[in-house]
Amino acid sequence: MSFSVYDITVPVMVHGLNVMDDYLDDAQALERTKKFQPGRILGERLAPDMLTFGEQFSVSCNKVEAHIAKLLQRDHPAPRNIPMMYPALKGRLLETRGFLQNVQPEEIAGAQSHTFELTPPIVRGWYGGDDYIRHLVLPDFFFHISIVHAILRHLGAPIGKRDYLGNLTQQSGGDYS
Repeated sequence: MSFSVYDITVPVMVHGLNVMDDYLDDAQALERTKKFQPGRILGERLAPDMLTFGEQFSVSCNKVEAHIAKLLQRDHPAPRNIPMMYPALKGRLLETRGFLQNVQPEEIAGAQSHTFELTPPIVRGWYGGDDYIRHLVLPDFFFHISIVHAILRHLGAPIGKRDYLGNLTQQSGGDYS
């Protein structure tokens, strides 16, 4: 069985954005449980040189749109700054999921065969589509989810690997016995 570029990017990212949406709910629940000031967690970070919890959402959505636009060989939308408030971040996740859900498999087909120019701050140079997807697009996306997870765990949220994996349902109906 082979996977298309669409199969390994768009549904995976929609799933990940759903996990991030749940993490916003978890953050609010943790603030209530621990009697934190509302919105405090949005400003938390793992290290002084890292993005805050709230910024992880904004940056992740911007990167999803930029990466997918690059794979579609379109100009990517300008990065957006979102107010660091739960409703605004939830709205941004919703918009980004909508962007992804409008991508059709045939529009992104063959992206693994293209060459993409990457510019700083992370890397510089020309990369084949396969490498771009496997070594930057997907790891970059999962990095932000894992940091959000780590911040919540660090603050004492009762979440674990199962939460990180999200809602796992057997989509294909295959026999895995």
